[in-house]
Amino acid sequence: MPAQKDNDAPFTSKKCPYCENYLAVDDKFCFSCNKKVGKLNETTGIADHTVAWISYIICFLAWAFLGFYIWWAFY
Repeated sequence: MPAQKDNDAPFTSKKCPYCENYLAVDDKFCFSCNKKVGKLNETTGIADHTVAWISYIICFLAWAFLGFYIWWAFY
């Protein structure tokens, strides 16, 4: 069995992508900036950014309302 390299060792902590504070690997929120963080990126050791789905929904609704307003006002 080959010897394990140092870079193959599992991470014991992860960094917040927003404030770069160290967190436990299983933390879901940063205690410093109170933002939601994703799971650990195994190559960099930094937590992944989470997707802000509410922003996408609001953007879609705004475009839909603008389209409806243009249809209602000009057609």
